[in-house]
Amino acid sequence: MSETKRDMTGKVAIVTGAASGIGYAAAAQFAADGAKVLAVDLSPFEAADGILTLAQDVSEPDAAANIVGKALEAFGQIDILVNNAGICVPSPVETHSDDLWRKTMTINADACFNLSRAAIPALKKSAAGRIINVGSIMSDFGAAGMAAYSTSKHAVAGLTKSLANELGPDGITVNYIQPGAIRTGITKPTFANEPGFEDYWIDRAAIGRIGEPEDVTPLISFLASEEARFLTGEGILIDGGATSHP
Repeated sequence: MSETKRDMTGKVAIVTGAASGIGYAAAAQFAADGAKVLAVDLSPFEAADGILTLAQDVSEPDAAANIVGKALEAFGQIDILVNNAGICVPSPVETHSDDLWRKTMTINADACFNLSRAAIPALKKSAAGRIINVGSIMSDFGAAGMAAYSTSKHAVAGLTKSLANELGPDGITVNYIQPGAIRTGITKPTFANEPGFEDYWIDRAAIGRIGEPEDVTPLISFLASEEARFLTGEGILIDGGATSHP
């Protein structure tokens, strides 16, 4: 949890992919700041005190309705939606399976669309509705072996911009963050098994280290706050300066 504090009393937030990493840190921060939180992940998990958890596979057809329904049943409103659930399984295109392509797109892009759509009626009733989508530095470029992931994160960027324009008149802001190499449940196995991969991103980062979920949480907190009321449709890099040079 970040040391950054904002008053979120009276707000209700949904955070997906909340069992670990960025999602876990964001849910804990919202709760610490006074918000009521529905934390969602694939399997049952433990969260910080005061957080309601929901075991839900976001790729299932009825996932969006279940998640929004649970939040409204428990808290009566939705003010903040953080679409964070995602997967990243590297594979060269030549041998890329259809199943992996579809699974990546379903979890990273389709679920973001479905949950945003389902939450819109409740967000329109909020005095300051917020959708925060978790993209990637690969929302801007591609990398070898990352075709499905890169494509899905480009989709997140495009969806965010369209939603921002569509929902702006209702006072709802929609933005996406673009983390670089962050130590999360997705990246830890790769860092552990491929030391060269971690060294590469450490060398690329101007700050000279791998990011931690708590490095990202203050940005999510800011985007959910009243301070960010005039910021929408934007992708914000948070990568320790890794993309500041070729």
